[in-house]
Amino acid sequence: MYSQYKVDLDELKINIKQLMPMEDAQIEVFLKGMKVRSFKKGEYILSAGETENYLSIVISGLTRHYLIKDGEDISFDFSFKDDFNSSYASFVQREPSRFYIEALQPTVLASFSHNYLHKLYQDYPGSNRFGRVAIEQYFVFREKREISLLMDNATERYKKLLKEYPEYIQQIPLKYLASYLNIKPESLSRIRKNIS
Repeated sequence: MYSQYKVDLDELKINIKQLMPMEDAQIEVFLKGMKVRSFKKGEYILSAGETENYLSIVISGLTRHYLIKDGEDISFDFSFKDDFNSSYASFVQREPSRFYIEALQPTVLASFSHNYLHKLYQDYPGSNRFGRVAIEQYFVFREKREISLLMDNATERYKKLLKEYPEYIQQIPLKYLASYLNIKPESLSRIRKNIS
């Protein structure tokens, strides 16, 4: 377990370095403020009403982002390995989050606190690239998802997800996956049956 965690952490450092070309000494300063946080399956990483204090990257595991509307739980996002994981609006605006983030499996996050990142941006202007990349990834993902919800049918949306994250899809409970795809669980069961 520890050796896999070290491999994942080393891989994350390489990925961060690709996002922000820096000297080794600079990357070490950047990573010095990184906090590694572990969560058990079913544990909340963030609850609605709390202010997000971290911009995190998933080292291992899987998270679900969801809202509760009229007593119904609506999944709208998942964060997989190497994805950013945060209530970004809450993090930036310092306002309470409107949604929950839950660990769907044992999950390890590399987290940077709001205060640390802002100090880093001031002291090392090159590190601003990290924040910019986080925003760019978030908006590209959002745009693709919104277009897919408008243009693709449920089968096409499921196939795209299956193609992009094959190793995770079987691990997400059917009801959460159906909610994310904006369909009923029985419809998703039929789609899965037809595909296989």
